[in-house]
Amino acid sequence: MQDKRYIICGNAPTDGIEENPDRDLRLRLWGKDGLDKITLRIEDIHKKMSKDVPDSFQDLLEIATYVYSADQAIPRGADDVDSFGHGWRRDLHFIIPVRKPDFWNGDDIHQALRSTLGFLSDDNYHFEFVKLKEAQAFQGYLKFDDDGRLFGYPEQVVMFSGGLDSLAGAIDEVLNEKHKVVLVTHKSTPKLNTRHRRLEKMIADKAGENAPLHIGVRVNKNKGLNYEYTQRSRSFLYVSIGATIAKMLNLKSVRFYENGVISLNLPVCAQVVGGRATRTTHPRVIRGFQEIISLVAGEPFTIENPYIWKTKAGVIEVITKAGCQDMIAASTTCTHTWEMTNHHTHCGTCSQCIDRRFAMIAAKADQHDPVEAYKADIFTQSRSKDEDKIMAAAYLERANQVRDQDDITQFIARFSEVSRVFRYLNGNPGSVAQKVYDLYKRHAKEVCDAMDTMVGRNITAIRQRTLPGDCLLRTVYESGSVISVPAIPVEQKQPDNYFRKRGGVWAARFNGNAEVLVTGVDKGAEYINFLLARPNKETSVYEIVCGFAIDSCNAVLNSNETDEGFQVTQGVPLGDTGFVADRKAVEQYRETAHELLREIEEARAENNDAEIQRLENEMTQITAAINEAVGLGGKLRKSNDKRKNIRDAFRSAVNRAITYLDKYDKPLAAHLKESIKCGNEPVYRTEEEIVWEVRPIVNE
Repeated sequence: MQDKRYIICGNAPTDGIEENPDRDLRLRLWGKDGLDKITLRIEDIHKKMSKDVPDSFQDLLEIATYVYSADQAIPRGADDVDSFGHGWRRDLHFIIPVRKPDFWNGDDIHQALRSTLGFLSDDNYHFEFVKLKEAQAFQGYLKFDDDGRLFGYPEQVVMFSGGLDSLAGAIDEVLNEKHKVVLVTHKSTPKLNTRHRRLEKMIADKAGENAPLHIGVRVNKNKGLNYEYTQRSRSFLYVSIGATIAKMLNLKSVRFYENGVISLNLPVCAQVVGGRATRTTHPRVIRGFQEIISLVAGEPFTIENPYIWKTKAGVIEVITKAGCQDMIAASTTCTHTWEMTNHHTHCGTCSQCIDRRFAMIAAKADQHDPVEAYKADIFTQSRSKDEDKIMAAAYLERANQVRDQDDITQFIARFSEVSRVFRYLNGNPGSVAQKVYDLYKRHAKEVCDAMDTMVGRNITAIRQRTLPGDCLLRTVYESGSVISVPAIPVEQKQPDNYFRKRGGVWAARFNGNAEVLVTGVDKGAEYINFLLARPNKETSVYEIVCGFAIDSCNAVLNSNETDEGFQVTQGVPLGDTGFVADRKAVEQYRETAHELLREIEEARAENNDAEIQRLENEMTQITAAINEAVGLGGKLRKSNDKRKNIRDAFRSAVNRAITYLDKYDKPLAAHLKESIKCGNEPVYRTEEEIVWEVRPIVNE
């Protein structure tokens, strides 16, 4: 963790603090312009709405503005995985003048702020609230647009970012449910203004007399205060704005719209673990926001995410089914807004762009999302940065891994991070766990189906290798080993019977029939290949499985080898990428353990024995996950259950591969089903002698 940083806000005194300009930051919301001046502006407000805003909500909005501004002004010390623990987290000490210091220094609100913000942005927060002197009137933050119309009787405040999810939410509320809605937008960059206005007009044109009211909020500051791009605390400012506007309208709820895969924050790869991935609408954050706003309001206040059980493709279907597909091109999903140009509104390399494109294809709506709007096409163009290559490949690999989980127990054991959300969602843990599992299985299927679609569309270019070697389609097709290709193709007669790897894809041929490409069942194909290479030789299933685990390790260590006389394509092997990400993800397990320890300390301070026991149980699960990860390719499991699991997993993998083959070559599938016997000592045994070519082709 970084050293302590003080953020001195407004006219707060600094008694007992030796100010250090190299360490500390000053911010203020009023007074003369200067390097430390922040401008908060709520636009398109009607005068009737600004009456009787409680002091506690005015304080809330100012606190959130200071937190958001400090988040941008104080850079994180490192963004690499190796320095993640020390350099990423900041130790932030705020001194903030408020109208109601006794309330804000209370234990309940203090603890809710520290806990929620700490999880949201992955930092340590400390707050000291002092009495505000010479407070600015709240109307000073407002820009009135009083045309004599107060929008009727609004029923709901909806946070509207202009992305696909919030767009679908607005369409649901305004067009499908016919609700009177206020859409609140935090205008974080002027680059999005035109696109926001276009969406506003398109929604209004569809809604007619039920057109929503749009309220925009800006936070402007000196460019010298823009160092950190992650802006993890932005959603705290966002919800504080929405809650304050809801209070102006005498409403008691705010709605975010975000798909569940993004909200639940299951790490895509080691590059986006923990707070490195957005937690804007994580169930724990939503629960924390609700607690904070309820304390500020002095009564129950609801923060909702109605899309928690939707995938991104499901969100897109809401838009298309409502006949609003023309709005898709005007929406903005990219997190790298600083790269945005008039021609390229999306970078095509960040996790959000990747998620968007896969979902568009899965929802069969990509014709409404011009590929020209992406600086880099996710599927067919080269990626210059290694982290971009890994991000795209690992995104797909995670979908493959989830798809291969046969039941909910395997899923939770493989992705233990997701179990931390169960207690923050409504329902008993069993039913919630099932919903989470179903959500990710749907998402995995959508991603894999989208990938299959794109491979089909580009199969000729893939086969002819006219696409860049490190584009995602080539990465998938040629994953698993370094691909060496000769400068001049060589014609060669193919054997009648082969089951072998060519590049990163399994290819099979039986009795001289047409070749079959075997995809999506790699593990089973590996096992079949092993058995065909050793006819009539029984081998321990545990030796086979352990051997392949060791091979996975070797693939990582031996990558980027070059054979003399051949050209090597610079791809990111998909199988290896997943393995490397798993190994690096141990760092996240450790950080999760640290979070659990902090939560245990809080529970002990409250003498909450039941919570301590539950957290210790979670720590046990994390420890088991760490031990399993670092044991890859090494130690045998001695318990009977583990041995049975290995046998069952081996049999299932082989059967899945044979089932796949049955769709394309029934004689081959029937032969393998009859000739391969699984059990403690699997074997391939056949009455007639068949010679199989099983050696991989890497020089084709």
